[in-house]
Amino acid sequence: MKKSIYFIMGLVLASIGTAGFWALKTETKSIEPVKKETKKVSLLTINYIPTTPSKLIDEGSFWELKAPDATELSEKSLKDLRGKPVILHFWATWCAPCVEELPHLDAFAEKYENTTHIVAVATDLKDVGKIRDFYKAKGIKNLSITVDKGGILSRLFRTSSLPTTVFISSQGHEIGRIQGMVEWTGTAGRLLKTHLSRN
Repeated sequence: MKKSIYFIMGLVLASIGTAGFWALKTETKSIEPVKKETKKVSLLTINYIPTTPSKLIDEGSFWELKAPDATELSEKSLKDLRGKPVILHFWATWCAPCVEELPHLDAFAEKYENTTHIVAVATDLKDVGKIRDFYKAKGIKNLSITVDKGGILSRLFRTSSLPTTVFISSQGHEIGRIQGMVEWTGTAGRLLKTHLSRN
């Protein structure tokens, strides 16, 4: 009888021991929080393509309204803008990314227009009234109405897609460009402004 009791007790203890062993083995390990890697923004990561060597821009004209209420466009040469860096932005109303980007470029212009010439060239609209209506609808207040008559600038800068932004140094050299949208009101915009100020 005693042997049976000992045998049963042995089985019970063995069962408890086995259960404890598996409980310890399958115990969930504490999961460490995943550290978010902050993505470093550089000229490379924002698709900036340097113009190497830099190219002197000694020609090229665009047409601009001198005042918001003006009706006649006046011709202006890129040469006239020397002394300050130039951001030459090509866009069109049929281009969805352009339409999305333009208000952000306008906000950038509000902040930096005293130190940088920002020229947003409409490549599709020749009717000043339609461009004015478009600006009004999108709340564009800091960019002047500018058109590319006959596609002269587009051909000169060989823009193959829109939007395209060309960066020109204060001495009149093309130093780089970006094909595609730019985050003007974020880190990319500040990075480009710093880069321009050094050229």
